[in-house]
Amino acid sequence: MKILMFTTDYLPNVGGVSAHVSGLAGAIREAGHQVMVVANVPGSEDNGGNGTPPVLRVSEHVRGIPVARGRRLQFLINMARPMIKDLRHYDLLHFHTMDPLSQMLSVIWRTRPRILTNHTSMFVADSADPRRALPWRRFFSRMDGVIATSEQLAGLTAALSSPSRHVRYIPNGVDARTFHPRVAGRPCHDRYGIRPNDGLILCPRRLVPKNGCVRLARAMQTILQRDPTARLLFAGDGPERESVEAELRAAGCLGRTIFAGNVPNPEMPALYAAADVVVVPSLIEATSISVLEAMATGRPVVASKVGGLPALVEHGRTGYLVRPGDEADIAARVCDLLADRDRRARMGQLAHRRVLDSFTWDRVAARTIDAYRGFLSCSRKHAN
Repeated sequence: MKILMFTTDYLPNVGGVSAHVSGLAGAIREAGHQVMVVANVPGSEDNGGNGTPPVLRVSEHVRGIPVARGRRLQFLINMARPMIKDLRHYDLLHFHTMDPLSQMLSVIWRTRPRILTNHTSMFVADSADPRRALPWRRFFSRMDGVIATSEQLAGLTAALSSPSRHVRYIPNGVDARTFHPRVAGRPCHDRYGIRPNDGLILCPRRLVPKNGCVRLARAMQTILQRDPTARLLFAGDGPERESVEAELRAAGCLGRTIFAGNVPNPEMPALYAAADVVVVPSLIEATSISVLEAMATGRPVVASKVGGLPALVEHGRTGYLVRPGDEADIAARVCDLLADRDRRARMGQLAHRRVLDSFTWDRVAARTIDAYRGFLSCSRKHAN
């Protein structure tokens, strides 16, 4: 098969959708199919060397300046023209975004199956509001199939789609060749001044309201009362940083916290390896590649029981699920793990095995290719 993917988030950007598209495209290519990624993200184009899929970069900016709103439609049409000529060479279009270019192509190009992967946790809120749900409903109506990365997203997507639409749940994946228990964490200990006896809590989340980082900051006071060796490291940045810092300062915990900012993807394996516990305290979450990366590296995860996270973390086996926003619950589970090295090791081993059994990119790619074939078959039947 020849697949054309569209995304507004791709390498070198740091984030879940970027990791998903690059990981999935690479695995589908390794399975013997042709993949081209069209990325509305600044960066250098890639001709597909070193086993990576070729990438075509497009942008709604000219020399770094956004195109004026009144000229944007014509600009997009001009940008899409050479692309449209090449679409006939592909078997299907796979959208990972609902940006204007994708919406335009989904309307113009109807002779090839159009697939959408619904990644976003904000869709959970949008689907409950008829006005905000309308653009999603319209976009779904133009798709021949929709893939959702959590069972919750799949159910909500199906509710906004017509009965003939096909919605499949296929989870995120992780590169188990990059994230694995043999990665050395010592470089991060040296970089961030973490001492051998420190109990390092890693929160690999952007500092935005939905991710619940303020709740983790509030839990730190209790954690430090029970374990004065605890250190907290945030790998991510965002508009809530001042609020997170304020909570930590008020509780006297700021000195035990490290803000690493947005950490490039190649540096993340060592950061997970340096951690004793990984915490994902989300208030809203579709699913999480960060959870899978932590598990693949052999680290126990404390995650909110929300969205698709319970499908990843087995409570009491590979980590713990806590009530969303419950600071006392977060603190208790983190302290339990910091106090028990053997439990951390046992849960980490089980987490790693779970990833190998269910969440490697080759397994996710195989399920996606199977979905492609199903969507292609249905599309041909409808065409006849």
